[in-house]
Amino acid sequence: MRSFASLLLLQPFLLLVAAASDFDCGQRKVNTVFLVHHGREAKEGHWPWHAAILHRYQGTFSYTCGGSIIDRNTILTAAHCLLTPNGFIAVDRLSVQVGRTRLYVGDGRSRSYEPDRFIVHPQFQHEDVHDDIALIKLTTDIEFTDFIQPVCLWNRGIDESELVDQVGSVVGFGLSETDEVSDYLREAQIPVVSFATCIESNRETFGPRLTKQMYCAGSRDGVSACNGDSGGGMFFEFDNVWYVRGLVSFTPQRKGVAKCDPYEYTVYTDVAKYLDWIRQRHNQTQRTAISPIGSLAKNNPKLALLNLDICGFNSYPFRKESAKPVFLNYPWVAMVEYANGKARETRTLCHAVLISEWYLVTAAHCVAGPSNKHKLLGVRLGDYDLSTTTDCVELEGNRRCAPPLQIVAVDKIIVHEQYNTPKYANDIALLKLRDRAKITQDNIKPICLPVTKKLRETQPNVYVLTGWAKGSALLHRSAPTHQNRDKCRQQYLGRQITIAGDGGQICAFQKSEVGAACNYSASAAPLQVVQNIEGSDRYVLQGLLSFGSSRCTSDLPEVYTNVNAYMDWILGKLQPQEQPSFVERLVFT
Repeated sequence: MRSFASLLLLQPFLLLVAAASDFDCGQRKVNTVFLVHHGREAKEGHWPWHAAILHRYQGTFSYTCGGSIIDRNTILTAAHCLLTPNGFIAVDRLSVQVGRTRLYVGDGRSRSYEPDRFIVHPQFQHEDVHDDIALIKLTTDIEFTDFIQPVCLWNRGIDESELVDQVGSVVGFGLSETDEVSDYLREAQIPVVSFATCIESNRETFGPRLTKQMYCAGSRDGVSACNGDSGGGMFFEFDNVWYVRGLVSFTPQRKGVAKCDPYEYTVYTDVAKYLDWIRQRHNQTQRTAISPIGSLAKNNPKLALLNLDICGFNSYPFRKESAKPVFLNYPWVAMVEYANGKARETRTLCHAVLISEWYLVTAAHCVAGPSNKHKLLGVRLGDYDLSTTTDCVELEGNRRCAPPLQIVAVDKIIVHEQYNTPKYANDIALLKLRDRAKITQDNIKPICLPVTKKLRETQPNVYVLTGWAKGSALLHRSAPTHQNRDKCRQQYLGRQITIAGDGGQICAFQKSEVGAACNYSASAAPLQVVQNIEGSDRYVLQGLLSFGSSRCTSDLPEVYTNVNAYMDWILGKLQPQEQPSFVERLVFT
C-alpha cells in the first residue's frame, strides 16, 4: 500500500491494481487503539476479514491480491485477481491465507485454505475493467477466531453520491514507498470523491471507463491503494459494525513504469451494486454475511423465504425522507392489474407490496368478495411512471433510467380466512407469483416485514405512504401522522363502521387538503417506516391502505390494515419454492 501502497498491465497507461448466518459479521473481536492515519501498520485483529491471495509460479507461492471473508467458505475479491498472462489461473495454483498481519513471517493465528472453484462475474472481460468482481469458494470452511472473522456486505443504500466526502479504510500488503511488497499489513483512511472530480483529474484514463458500478477515492497526496492491493476492500463502520463497500480495482500508472501513481485517484468496484449477484451465486448451504439481519432466519425457517439480506433497501440513509428522490427508492410498490370487462382493457385498481421474490401482500378487498368485479390478470413490478414504457429521470444533473418493468401472472391468491368479519376487518391477502420477481433489478426489491418483537413494538409518529395518486402517472410519496385509535373509532362510529380494538388496524391522518384515500386511486398503498435493524436502516412495512372517506373530508383519518398484527398469518402461509439451479461461470475448476 502506497505510503501505507504483480500488477497486471491492462493497457500501456492503465493498471489493474493486483501483484447472516450462525455468525456475526463486521465485528472486531480484539480491542486495540486505532493509531493509523497515513498507511501505518495494522494492529493484529484489526482487520480479521482481510485475506491474502497468492499465485503459484514455478512451485513458489507469491502474494498477488487481497480479498475479504464474507462467510465460512467464500472470499470476495476482484475478478482480475484471478488472471494470469495466460488467462484465468487454475484452482490448484492459488492459495488463500487469512488471519495474517505479516506476509513473510508466519504465526499460530493465520490459516491457509485451498479454493474449490472461482465464480467470476459473467460480464467481466480480460481487456476491460467493468464488473471487476469474483467469488472464491473454498474446499473447507474457515475456522473463525478472534483474528479471523467475516465482514458484512454493504446494505445501507446504493447511491454512490451519498459516499462522496466520506472516509473509508483500505487495507493491504501492496507496494510501499520503496516500491516493494509490504511485509506488514497496512491500512489508510481514504476519502471518496465524486465522478466529476475523478474524471476531471485524468480524462484519458477515467473518462471512458467509469461506470455506475464503480466509485473513486483518494487524496492525491501519496496515500493510496497500490500494486498488490487489488481485490482488497474499502471498509466503513456504522454502529460498531464494519461493512465492505468497495473492491480496489484500477488506477493510472506512473509514466514509463508499470506501477501505480500514488498521486492519482483509485477506482473501486461498488459492492452495493452487486449484492443480488453475490446472494444468488453463493453456495446456498452457507449463509452469506450480507448483514446481521440474516441471523434472524436461523430461528425460523420461514424468514429465510423473505430475502432479509436485501429487503427494505434505503438508498439514501443520510437524507431526510422529504429530500430523497421517489424514483427507485420504493422498489417494492407494485400494481395489481385487472381485465376491464369485455374490452379486456388493463386497469390498475389496487396496489400490492413485494415481500419476497415469490410473494406480495395486498388488501383482501382487492382480490376477493363482491367488490372485486374485475378479473385479476397479474401484477406490475418496478414501475414509476405509468405513462411510459421506460422510466427515466434527471437526478442531481445525471439522467438515470430504470430497468424494464416486469409483469407477472399470479399463481395463487391467499385471502385471510376471517376477511370482512366483522365488516372491513382482516383486510389482507397474499399473492403468490407464477414466476420469480427479478429482484436483481434496481427497480424491483422486497420491503422488510416486522419480523421481530422490537420492530412490532415500535410506534412511529410519522409514516411514509407511497402509491399512485389520482390524476398523476408518477409514483407519489406523502407523510401521514399516526392517529389515536380511540379517537379514530369515535370518528367512524357515526358512519356505522367499527374500528377493531385488537390492533388489527392503524389510523393515520394525512396533513393535506384531502385524505390519502382520495389522493390515492388504488387501495393497499403501503404505509412504511424506516427502522434500524441490527445497525442497518431499512424500510419496514406497517400497513396497507384499507378505506377512508369517499368524500375526501379532511378531518377523517384513513384506516390501514396493521401488518404487525398479521405476521404469524403471513409467515404461516409462505411456502418454499423449488429453486432452479444457477448455471455458474466456473473457471478452471
